[in-house]
Amino acid sequence: MFRWDELQLARAYYFVCIGAMGMSFPFANLFFRERGLSGAEIGLVLTCGAVAGLLAAPLWGRRSDSGASLTRLLQGAFLLTALGLLAQSQQWFFVGFALTNAWRGVTGAGIGPLSDTLTLRLTAARRAGYGSVRVWGSAGWAASVLFSGWMIERASLTFGFYAHAAGYVLAALLLFWMPKALRAGVVTRAETRGGLRRAVRAIGANRALAGLALALFVRGILAEGHYQFGNIYLEELGAGTAVIGAASMMAAAVELPGFFLADRAVKKIGAARALQVSFLISGAKFILVLTFPAVWSVTATFAIEGIAFSLFLTGLMRYIVEHAPASQLATLLALFTVTWMALIQIIGAPIGGIVFDAVGAYWLYALALVGNFLGAAILLLVARVTQNS
Repeated sequence: MFRWDELQLARAYYFVCIGAMGMSFPFANLFFRERGLSGAEIGLVLTCGAVAGLLAAPLWGRRSDSGASLTRLLQGAFLLTALGLLAQSQQWFFVGFALTNAWRGVTGAGIGPLSDTLTLRLTAARRAGYGSVRVWGSAGWAASVLFSGWMIERASLTFGFYAHAAGYVLAALLLFWMPKALRAGVVTRAETRGGLRRAVRAIGANRALAGLALALFVRGILAEGHYQFGNIYLEELGAGTAVIGAASMMAAAVELPGFFLADRAVKKIGAARALQVSFLISGAKFILVLTFPAVWSVTATFAIEGIAFSLFLTGLMRYIVEHAPASQLATLLALFTVTWMALIQIIGAPIGGIVFDAVGAYWLYALALVGNFLGAAILLLVARVTQNS
């Protein structure tokens, strides 16, 4: 009888989990606009989900760090989020979208950081690179966005929500076969007292972590509008959902070799410098759109982002592991990858919506360029201060 080893199972899990996200994420704002929401209302809907995720993510992390089963927590998150997706697909008014997005924010906040915690434990035990597992998520995304864009053109935008929910159910089922040794938390009950407060204080007391938080904040506030309205801009330039799906697929396709190279790059140049380079690549690509605003130039930025994102995520995981206490890893991953990103979205999404309504999506690319370059400069300064201290 065929049996997968832990790495094969983790790769299949990422393929399904992130592939499921690709079914609806690139098309969600198109769906909101089709149902009659304005740019500002879309921003507020996203903010509702971000606020909920901001509050819920560290609680998911602390449950894991305190000894709760990682797989059981993830299975609950997947199934509850799947219900939220189905509920959201049936909404027609702003209040309904806001409530269902808040639901998804609470239930889905733990999926990313808990999945990363599971993967980091596994790759550390097997002496494998994080990117060698996470790359399969990019493969799943590449396959799903292309298929979903093709199907949506032939069916409706609600298809993506149904497929996303089905993928999450499948991911929950895969976790039944995850090795027991990787499931539980790694600290004792005594160590978890005041865990969340301790984690927040640990960030403030650590220059490297505090500098990372500042760089992510500055970059995110200015770039959030581009992320939320980039696909709408493609549609305004004349692209259909199939082209939008293909553009998102291009980014994931580039990530396939990108994650393997990122593992090597992070080992060679270090996590801090890898993050700086990823910010510079992300910022530079916007010059192309600002100079030649067209479907082909926006599509090209997706491919370039595949390189930047694989380097960014691999560097971010390594950076946090290097500076986070082992007993707070899941909590700090949740704080950085969900809570902090949610706070950025809370502020950045409404700003992006207002800018979009006022002057259009083109100028969101200029703001994103500035944000990435400022973020890189902050990381460079933090690295120098840390080295000299």
